[in-house]
Amino acid sequence: MTSPLRLTPADRVLVVLPHPDDESLAAGGLLQHALEAGAAIRLLFATDGDNNPWAQRASERSVWITARDRARFGAIRRGEVLAALAALGVGGGAASFLAFPDQGLTALLMRADTHLLDDLRRAVLEFRPTVLVGPSMLDRHPDHSALGVWIALVLEGVDLPLRHLRFFVHDPGQRRRPPGATVVALDQPALGRKRAAIDCHRTQQFWRGTWLRGFAQSEEAFFEVEPALLASAHPVRGVHPAEDGWEVLLASRSRFRSFGPSTLLLAGLGADRRPIRLSVSLWPPFGALPVTDTTSGAALGSARLRGSTRNGRLMLPAHLLPPPAVLYAKVEHAFGFFDEAGWRRVV
Repeated sequence: MTSPLRLTPADRVLVVLPHPDDESLAAGGLLQHALEAGAAIRLLFATDGDNNPWAQRASERSVWITARDRARFGAIRRGEVLAALAALGVGGGAASFLAFPDQGLTALLMRADTHLLDDLRRAVLEFRPTVLVGPSMLDRHPDHSALGVWIALVLEGVDLPLRHLRFFVHDPGQRRRPPGATVVALDQPALGRKRAAIDCHRTQQFWRGTWLRGFAQSEEAFFEVEPALLASAHPVRGVHPAEDGWEVLLASRSRFRSFGPSTLLLAGLGADRRPIRLSVSLWPPFGALPVTDTTSGAALGSARLRGSTRNGRLMLPAHLLPPPAVLYAKVEHAFGFFDEAGWRRVV
């Protein structure tokens, strides 16, 4: 079962994006629908996509990349966004660039950095969207999933009657009319404009051109809740109170481009609204496993694994994890750019 997205002139659509090109790939059709409906539109880009070294080497035919080169590349990618928005019919004044570190949003999340949180909250409170569109926290790209958690944390503290629509870029099965999706249909003229917008991202074409153009389909899919099938197959199956603390149920698997020694990450808010940020090294998977507060780098103590990371229970002493009001979990592998899965809410 799917349902069409229907916007009206009363709607205010805020689209929060990890990188330049995500606006065209994930929401090129939605933006056109919003324009046709007469809805107000604002886009926020969390990063400039400047830390993309292989795309930069390919597009510029250069081996060595300096910090100045990356900054220049980020400026080029901003220009590509403005060209893509023009191809979709959206004025460049609708876009804002926050310039947080590309490939660094998970690190910001685990440091409980407040700057991105404040920027997102300010945008929501000032623009007062009726529809907020952003990446799913289950997306396999670390920036996408982390931004999904940031958005969820903002909405925890904002009392606005809005629809939160999530999109996938790095999990192709979730883009093809999956059950429970809200869809935007693209006719041939709209599809042509979306293709033109994708082609504006010239710096990304050498390595990923065919993949990028594969997003020019007759429908775009969005989710008002995180897909239950992906959540049920997540490597963290649950976090439950235990007699002497917390029990974390693990079912982690290596994937292509996500393998090797793993770490459990926990991020959320305590009952006192203070940030919770913990990492638990799951390698080697026996004995005392160190638990670290990632906001300070302080070693807090140790946890123990019963079974294995593929099918086991991690026992976390109560004093290491205060009672959470909300908690998100992720397993991060040492090797490979993408994640086994993104984040999921466990409390």
